[in-house]
Amino acid sequence: MKYIIDPTVEFTGCVITSMSDDIHSDYGNETLEELRVNHKNASLLAIGPDKLTDLVNTHRQKLNSEPFFEIDEDRYYDLMDCLPPERMLSGCFFVGECCQYDLYPFCFTIDGRYFQGKRIITTPKAELYTEIKEFYHNLKEREAHGY
Repeated sequence: MKYIIDPTVEFTGCVITSMSDDIHSDYGNETLEELRVNHKNASLLAIGPDKLTDLVNTHRQKLNSEPFFEIDEDRYYDLMDCLPPERMLSGCFFVGECCQYDLYPFCFTIDGRYFQGKRIITTPKAELYTEIKEFYHNLKEREAHGY
């Protein structure tokens, strides 16, 4: 199995196409050379499953480490009510539909404020609470210094 990617752009979790027989696109039956011509991109590259796994894991970790951002109360409850939460904890929840892979929108409330980010659904509760505590402490420090 081969996957076609464009190595000149940041990997966003998607491939251009796959080649189950390692030679022809599964969707248009083109060879790699034909795909390069059709996409007007001589840089297209065929990679194997191990390389794709590495790219996916790097992308997942990048998304998982993006900072939280503040949302308003209405958005918080809209996200909670749009679908039943996939996972619910005290003061926080994972939205019922994933963003990508095992990453879900993760929302929490603290001191009457509401926040959102993306986190891996299986992140241990203690780790989530520690991250929330550290995030909020750093936020309050920045706000106290006018940043």
